[in-house]
Amino acid sequence: MTPEQRKEFHEKGYIYIPGALSKSVVLPVRDHVFKELKRLNIWSTGRTLSQKMKGVPVFQQTGKLGQLIGYRGLNDRLISQELYSAMCLLADAPLHGQNGQLLISLPHQIAWTLEGLNWHRDISKSQMKGIPGIQAFILLDNVAVKGGATLALAGSHRLQNQVQAKQGISELISDGVNNSVKVGDVELLVLEMAGHAGDVYLMDMRVLHTPSVNSTKNIRIMATARYFAE
Repeated sequence: MTPEQRKEFHEKGYIYIPGALSKSVVLPVRDHVFKELKRLNIWSTGRTLSQKMKGVPVFQQTGKLGQLIGYRGLNDRLISQELYSAMCLLADAPLHGQNGQLLISLPHQIAWTLEGLNWHRDISKSQMKGIPGIQAFILLDNVAVKGGATLALAGSHRLQNQVQAKQGISELISDGVNNSVKVGDVELLVLEMAGHAGDVYLMDMRVLHTPSVNSTKNIRIMATARYFAE
């Protein structure tokens, strides 16, 4: 963990670590997801087998698929000692982890958009003072731009006021994903967690984030694990 990475994390609320995990670690989890999707008659060989997920909103679909498909010992499989140490260093505190979960979304066959998404934090308002924890997002397969990756509002951890954050989101919706906007002295930017299998994003849990539309023909397969300060 370099001083530059720590500075970026505190300013933007995340760092991106390409190739943090080898394919031999992540691909067996990806393959398990594909097998389960076929077993559950949801998806196989590039096509939908059932209409049960058709029309389910983006956020709800990710939640439903995460409930249907699990992987025993996910944290032990994906959170290496190096990643754990990096998270503790970023939080400047020992951390304890919750059970990880899979993040899966099918192709939605609609245009990619920033409209109508479910921006949220996984913490309470009382936890906004200081870093409450670090959330890891692990790419289990290649995730293309506009392919359903988790979105984060970089810089939003520095805004105490929810109204300010919503103001920034409204402006960015009209400007697009590659633009930034200033709210007070805080620069906000929509981060799309796209990349390759084995890439990892580490995020301050005060950062607003949301599932996004998967406008590609491929399934989005990621995993996440939350680690809280003790």
